[in-house]
Amino acid sequence: MKRILFLLAFLTFSVTTLFAQQKVTGKVVDGGNEPVIGAQVRWKETKEATITAVDGTFSIAPSEQTRTLVVSFIGYKTKQLTLSEGQTQVSIKMEDDAQNLDEVVVVGYGLQKKAALTGSVETIKAEDLLMMPTTNLDQALVGQVAGLQVMQSTGDPSSAREADLHVRGINSNPLLVIDGVPRFGTNTSDGEMRLSDLTPDDIESVTVLKDAAAAAVYGARAANGVILVQTKRANGKQKLRLNYRGQFNLQEATHLPDFLNAYEFAKLRNQAIENSGSTLTPYTDAQLEEIRTHSNPNVYGDENMLDYLDKTGWSTTHSLSASGGSDAVKYYMSLGYADTKGIYSGVGRQRLNYMAKLDATLAKGLVLSLDFNGSRTNAKNSSYTTVDAAYSFSPVQVLRFTNGELASADGSNPLINILGLGGYRQDKFKLQAITATLNWEIPWVKGLNAYARGTFDDNSQVRKTFSKPVTLYTYDATTDSYSPDPNTVYPTAKVSLSQYDQFFDSQIYEIGLNYNRTFNAKHDVEGTLVANYQRTHTLYMDGTNQDKGIYPETMGTALGDKTLTGNESRNQRASLIGRAKYGYDNRYFVEFSFRVDGSNNFAPSKRWGFFPSISGAWVISNEPFFRHWNQSVLTNAKLRASTGWLGNDGVAAAYSYLKTYMEVPRSGYTIGGNYRPGIQMNGNPNADLTWGKTHDYNLALDLGFWGGRIGLSAEYFWRYETDKITAAPDYLYPPSIGVSGNVPNLNFSELKAWGWDLSINHRNTIGKFKYNVGVVLSKTDDEYLDFGDESAQNANLRRKGMPSMVWTMYEACGLFQSQEEIDGWADQDGQGNTSIAPGDIKYVDQNDDHKIDVNDMIYVKNSSYPDMDIAVRLGASYKGFFINALFQGETGYKKNIKEYYSLDNGTLQRFQRYHLTDSWTPENPNAEYPRVKFATSSDNNRKESTFWVKNCNFLRLKMLNIGYQFPQALIKKAHLTSASIALQGSNLFTLTDLTDMDPEQTSRGYPIQRSYGLTLNLGF
Repeated sequence: MKRILFLLAFLTFSVTTLFAQQKVTGKVVDGGNEPVIGAQVRWKETKEATITAVDGTFSIAPSEQTRTLVVSFIGYKTKQLTLSEGQTQVSIKMEDDAQNLDEVVVVGYGLQKKAALTGSVETIKAEDLLMMPTTNLDQALVGQVAGLQVMQSTGDPSSAREADLHVRGINSNPLLVIDGVPRFGTNTSDGEMRLSDLTPDDIESVTVLKDAAAAAVYGARAANGVILVQTKRANGKQKLRLNYRGQFNLQEATHLPDFLNAYEFAKLRNQAIENSGSTLTPYTDAQLEEIRTHSNPNVYGDENMLDYLDKTGWSTTHSLSASGGSDAVKYYMSLGYADTKGIYSGVGRQRLNYMAKLDATLAKGLVLSLDFNGSRTNAKNSSYTTVDAAYSFSPVQVLRFTNGELASADGSNPLINILGLGGYRQDKFKLQAITATLNWEIPWVKGLNAYARGTFDDNSQVRKTFSKPVTLYTYDATTDSYSPDPNTVYPTAKVSLSQYDQFFDSQIYEIGLNYNRTFNAKHDVEGTLVANYQRTHTLYMDGTNQDKGIYPETMGTALGDKTLTGNESRNQRASLIGRAKYGYDNRYFVEFSFRVDGSNNFAPSKRWGFFPSISGAWVISNEPFFRHWNQSVLTNAKLRASTGWLGNDGVAAAYSYLKTYMEVPRSGYTIGGNYRPGIQMNGNPNADLTWGKTHDYNLALDLGFWGGRIGLSAEYFWRYETDKITAAPDYLYPPSIGVSGNVPNLNFSELKAWGWDLSINHRNTIGKFKYNVGVVLSKTDDEYLDFGDESAQNANLRRKGMPSMVWTMYEACGLFQSQEEIDGWADQDGQGNTSIAPGDIKYVDQNDDHKIDVNDMIYVKNSSYPDMDIAVRLGASYKGFFINALFQGETGYKKNIKEYYSLDNGTLQRFQRYHLTDSWTPENPNAEYPRVKFATSSDNNRKESTFWVKNCNFLRLKMLNIGYQFPQALIKKAHLTSASIALQGSNLFTLTDLTDMDPEQTSRGYPIQRSYGLTLNLGF
C-alpha cells in the first residue's frame, strides 16, 4: 500500500513539474480579428518578453514569479491577462488606443508608420485644431508643434492672413501642400489656395516637415519648411454619417491706445511746442478753459476716434459634412460657412467652403478618386485704418457740430471713413480645384502601386474700391451759422470707382510609382518615383474711372478720367522626385531621397539643381538586449539622424539673367509733336546666378516612459546656407556707378543657423479621470560666416558674425539730465548740440571722434521674430466634462516702438497716457520716454536707435475650452451618434512688460482680438 501511495505522489509531482515547464502560447488579434504583428508580450515585472509573429502568434517560457501577461503595441491599449493555474494557451484581442491612432502619418508623396520615421516630422490631429475659436486655420496651429512659430500679426477679419508662420527660425513662410498638391510658399498669394481658404472641420491632419530629409522631395519650394494638410475623406464601408459643428464668438480688442482727452492734449501740446521751439501757436489760457469746460463745442471738440469703433465684433461658423459608402463607392461631402463682423464699421469677411470627394473601385485594385473643393469669399474694408489714423488726430478737432452735421477740417473728417460714409473696398475671391487620381495596385508585382494625378485650379480675385464725396460743413462763430465746404460738394468733389481683377489658373500633372513590401517579416522595402509638371497663368487688370457723375450703376456709360493697366505672366516647373527606404526588423531604418528641379529664374546652364538627402533611425527599444531590461520605466527609445540639401530660387526673378527694359511714361520726349515715353533698363542681369543652397543636419532622440504615459522628443539641428541669393551690397555697387536701388542679385555670403526643438507629453487615466499635459519648446539662432570682402566697410557695419536680420541703429545710452552733460558730450546734431536739451536721447560715440554721425551706427539684432517659442497644453476630462487650455509664450522678442510714440510730421502728435505720466521732465528725471515735442524725421529723438527697442516677451492664455460630452444613453434617445457643447475663449489674458500695446501687434492697424464663444457639435 505504501508503495502505491509513493508511486501516486511521484507521478503527481512529475506531471505538475512537467506542466509547469510547458511554454505559454497564444495569438494576439485586433478588433477585426486580424493578427497584430510585432506586439510585445512579457511577464509582468520580469525581463522575459517576446514579440508576435506575422500571424499574430507567440510563445513565451513560463515564469516562476508571476502568472500575469502584459501585451502592448503602438496604437493599442496595453492589456494585462492573468492566467489560471495550468493555463498554457491564450487568445488576446487588443483595443484601439485613441491616443495613438496617428501611428501612420502623412509625409511627402506618401504615408509612413510613425515608428519608422527617420526625418523631423510632426503631426497635428484634427481635434486639436478645432479647439481654437477662429475662422482662420493658421491661428489654430499655435503651440501645436515644436519649431513651428505662429505669430498673430493682426485681428483684421478682412485680411486673408492673421498669422505669420515660420519653421525653425526661417523668416519666410513655409510651402503649403494640400492633399498632396503644392500650393504656394508665401501664405499671401492672391492666386493660389491659402490656409485661410480652408475650414478647420474638413481637416484630417496637419503635418509639419522640418528638416531636409523630410522636405527634400518638395525641392526648391521647401527651403522654408513644409506644411502638409490632409483633408477628410470616407474611410471604409459605412452607413451615411452626418456631422454638424456650429460656433459663435464675440470679439473685442486685446489692447487699444489710451489717448488723452482734449484738455490734457491741449496742455501737453503747449509743452511740446515750448520744448520744440516750434512756430505753432499754443493755446491761450482762455482757450484752455473753453476746452476744459467744453463750453464752445462747435469750436473746440473733445473727441476720441476710438469711441466710434464698435466695442464688440463677432464671428460665426457652421459646418455640415456627410460621409458613407459601400465597398465599391465611398463619398465625403461638406459645406461650411464663416461670417465675421469687425469692430470697424463695414469691415467683415464672409466665406463659403464646399468639398466633395468620391472614391470608386473600377476593378480589383483599380480606384478612381475625384476631389472637388472650393471657396467663395467676400471681404469688405473701408480702406481706412481707424486706430492708425487716430495717432495723427487732434481731439480738439470738432467732428460733428451740435446740429448733427459733419465738420470740415481742411476738407476732411475721419468719420467719413469710420462710419463708412465715403465708400468701401470690397474683395471677392473665388477658388476652386478639381483633382482626379487613378490608383492601380499592379497585380503581377506584389506591393507595387502606380498612380496618375491631375489637378486643375481656376481662381480669381476682384477688388472694387468706390469713393464718393460727403458734404462737410464749416461753422462761423460770429454768426452762429453753418455752411457747406465747397471742396466737399459735387461738382468739385469727385466720385471714383476702381477695379482690380486677377485671374489665376494652374495645371499640375503627376505620375508616380510606389513600392512597399515586407520580406520574411523583417525586411521592409519602400520606394517612390514621381515625375510632375506644373504650369501657371496669371492675368491682372487694374482700371480707374473718375468723373463728377459716376456711380456704380452708371459706371459703364460715364465719361471721365480713366486709367487702365494690366499684366500677364506664365510660368512652368518640372521635377523628378525619388525616395528609397529600407527597414530591418523594426530596428534599423535608412532612407534616401532626391529631387531634381529646373527654374527659369536662371540661365540655361545654371537652371537645373539636384537636391538629395539621407536619413536613418535606430529603434533601440526593439533590440533583444533592451527587451531583457526592466521596462517599467523606459519603454521606448529611438535615435534619428538626417542630412540633406535644399535649393532656393525664390529671391531671384524670372529671367533675371536677361537684360529687360521697361517703359517710363514720365521720362519721355516729344518727337515731331508726339510724346514718346522713355525706356530704361529693368534691373541689372546676372547670367552667373544659380541656386542658393542649404545643407541641413538633424539629430533627434525619442523616448517613451511608463508604457507611453510620458513621451519626449528632443532634436538639435544646424544648417549652412551657401550661395545665398542676395542683392549686391552697397560696397560692391556704390551709388557713384549709377545703379543705386537697382543692383543685381548675386550668389553671395554664407549663413549658419542652429537650434533645438523639445516636446514633452504626459497623459494618464485615474479611474474615470483623464488628463494630459504637453510642453513644446524651440529655439533658433543664426549668424553670417562670410559676407565677402568687407575691409572697406565701416567696422561697425560688417555683417560677418551678425544675425541675418538686423536693424541699423545708433546705440542709445539714456537721456540727458543736464545742460552740463550735453556740453560735455559728442556733437549729436552737427551744430554743437545747440538743438539738444535735457530729456533728449544721448548716443554712444563708437569711434571716439567727438561727433555722432552715420559712422557711429551699428547693427543690432532684429528680434521682430522671437528666438524662443514656448507652449503649454493642458487637458482633462471626467464623466463627460472636459477642459483644455493652451498657453503661448515668446522670449528673445523685441520691437522698435518709435512709430508708436511719435510721428515725424513735426506738427501733430496724438498723445497717449504714457506721454503725460512717463515722459521726461525736470520733476520726472527717471522717466522711460524723452521729453515731449513735435519732432520731424531728422529730430534727435527720432533717430533709429536702441532706445526704442523694447522687450516684448510675453506669456498668453491663447485658448481655453470647457465643455461637456453627452452620454450615449442620452444621445441615442435623440437619434444622435454624438453630441457635445463647449464654451471657449482666445487671447484671454497676457503677461508682458510691454504695457502700452499688444506684444504681437506688428503695426498701429487693426488690433488683435480677444474672443469668447460657444461651440455645438452633433453627429447623426
